[in-house]
Amino acid sequence: MYGVKDNSVTMIGFELILMFYPFIKDAKNSQKYAHGGALTTTLMTLFIYLVSLVFYSQKQLALTIWPTLTMTSVIELPFIQRFEYIETSWWTIVIIPNMTISLWAASRGFKRLFNVQQKYPLWGMCILILLINIFVFDMDSIYILDKIINQFGVYFICLYLPLLLLIIYTKKLRKRK
Repeated sequence: MYGVKDNSVTMIGFELILMFYPFIKDAKNSQKYAHGGALTTTLMTLFIYLVSLVFYSQKQLALTIWPTLTMTSVIELPFIQRFEYIETSWWTIVIIPNMTISLWAASRGFKRLFNVQQKYPLWGMCILILLINIFVFDMDSIYILDKIINQFGVYFICLYLPLLLLIIYTKKLRKRK
């Protein structure tokens, strides 16, 4: 459970399928691609985890802030002085789709809950993210924000989704009666 709590950020996101599943055409045939994507992501995360365990000692891993970025800093190429720039660009390409899907799902949820146009909550969330990025600029703030998000993620995964399932089943039972 400690590992889940500390790394819940890497697990959050699977629940977005609840938001965009109704928009998928021919969803039954698309399942193999969704499972393939989930398997690929899981295997990549496992691979990075295993490489980090082999590369660092247990003490080093506890003291290193960004082990993957630090680990790739030893790569030297004759035509690039700092490989971290390329790695950071790759991670940006990975993160941007995750952010946009999450923003779309959250704004869609606001639209359905509060009956407002989707662009207003989207703009509000984008401004909020921008403000958080402006004011969170030191390592201590990032550490505190990470702890808050990890704690929230565990509660979200373990409490909110099962509670949502109970509410849906209760509504379906009431409709049948």
